[in-house]
Amino acid sequence: MRRIILMAMVLAVTVAGCNRFPDNGLQISANLLPDDACFVSGDQEERLLRGLWDTNIASGYTIALQLQSYLISNALEFQGEQGNLQVDNYDITILLADGSAPDLGGLINPYRVTTSAVLLAGEAGGDPIAGVGVATGIPASYQDAIVALGVDEIVLSIRAGGTTFGGFSQRSAEFRWPVALCAGCLNNCASEDLDTSCIPGQDVWPYCIP
Repeated sequence: MRRIILMAMVLAVTVAGCNRFPDNGLQISANLLPDDACFVSGDQEERLLRGLWDTNIASGYTIALQLQSYLISNALEFQGEQGNLQVDNYDITILLADGSAPDLGGLINPYRVTTSAVLLAGEAGGDPIAGVGVATGIPASYQDAIVALGVDEIVLSIRAGGTTFGGFSQRSAEFRWPVALCAGCLNNCASEDLDTSCIPGQDVWPYCIP
């Protein structure tokens, strides 16, 4: 009887091990810049180096993060692919430049926003699989509280989260994204000359038609 129980325990550990994915299988590698058609792709080369947000324009701040999955395919003849990863949220903390979390007048910090991206499982020894998840990095309702801080830069501390098709949770390491704040620097032209920007009031300077 003991031998049967031991064999059952070994089998259970082996099956669980086949479905076990590393906790660092998901990473954020960049914040991407939309092209002229307002399109972003996980494998594009264009990316932002830092953020810029004009707080004179009433809007939230959008992020388009390049996600990378390091999960390896484990599909078997009798078991479908379990390593595909659905990324559906970002946990975000607004920080000051010194790394401390400011008082935002009662607003929740950290907070969670939703996104949607599916990253396929890769092959052993291959490159990580890239994708992109777009989300509201700073909700518009936080704008006044951030302006009241009187600072010229904040930092978004971001962790992406999701679940594999096999039911295992994944949470990325921290990705820090600095955002410089300005008042009017991206709104310095007549309204009839404004470019049809995907995300007016952030990141690209200037966004007016020359």
